[in-house]
Amino acid sequence: MELSLFIKKPLAHPLAYFLSIQGKLCNNPGNKYVIIMYHRIIYKDETEGIIQDGMYTNPDTFKNQIKYLKDNFNIVSLQYLASVLSTKYLTVDKKPFCCITFDDGWKDFYKYAYPILISLNTCATVFLPTDFIGTSKLFWTDRLSSVLQKIYQLKNEGIKLMLSSNTYINRIESISGSINSRIDKAAETLKSLNMDDIEFVLQYLAKRWNVDYKIQSDSFLSWDEVKAMYKSGIIFFGSHTKSHRILTTIPDERIQEELIQSKSKLLVENIVTPKFIPFAYPNGNYNDRIAKMVKEAGYNLAVTTEKGWNSVKIANGDLYKLKRIGIHEDMTSTNAMLACRIYGIY
Repeated sequence: MELSLFIKKPLAHPLAYFLSIQGKLCNNPGNKYVIIMYHRIIYKDETEGIIQDGMYTNPDTFKNQIKYLKDNFNIVSLQYLASVLSTKYLTVDKKPFCCITFDDGWKDFYKYAYPILISLNTCATVFLPTDFIGTSKLFWTDRLSSVLQKIYQLKNEGIKLMLSSNTYINRIESISGSINSRIDKAAETLKSLNMDDIEFVLQYLAKRWNVDYKIQSDSFLSWDEVKAMYKSGIIFFGSHTKSHRILTTIPDERIQEELIQSKSKLLVENIVTPKFIPFAYPNGNYNDRIAKMVKEAGYNLAVTTEKGWNSVKIANGDLYKLKRIGIHEDMTSTNAMLACRIYGIY
């Protein structure tokens, strides 16, 4: 059911009540489980520049969500989930199993999410792009956002340039709508390209409009922070590749490099156990061949961004294609909205 957010928010409470989502529908026969996906836990006004609506959750909202999840699910680690999947039955008190995951390893996880998870004794797994941890690097999407903010400001001031000879430049510069939607559409336009082509477009845009990247420092976790959280016994880590490349856009030898070097770094830093290392596909992009490569690289399971619950009946065949439900502020700012999101009403 696809509804605008304007309609979804007021409808969430009566829908949740009518369908008894917060009660009866949380009882589960034991053949399905859910994996929750977060990105950033941060107050929007703390971020530099623009943060995509689908990328963050307010810390206060997050705390309420964890309380809701604890009331209605058995929250377990991915490793524990994997260890019991072979039993074909996941529950002991009719609450479905739930795993909580975070992509990208943002520093705000340590500032906001970690203290909340500790206070509520709730486990979670963070997928790390190992080349970014402990550095001041930025994802290309954040650099694109920074450049486009400056370009759109110049355009609003009446500055115009002639059409470019580059199709992607023209396409990006002609996108209309709010600045958030324009940046989202521009990022989607470039995601099909390989990294060299994306870098070319970014540099071309910056030079063409005489703007530069807005450099942010310490966007990602440090290795010391990662190690401190791992010692807590409730925060676990997995791979989000080495350089966060979209795997479907690079050749097999580069994929293997991303998989093997990222795994090796996690082991060297001693923040995973060799017996269990999970993986998350950047941007959720994968295919059967890539899933097989992830398995052959020694990972124990892999999560996608495909929305939905996972079934125990097909778990053995799809441990490298596990679905997740993305949670973010605009879609799940109340528990009723969260319930509707989890149970597929919207």
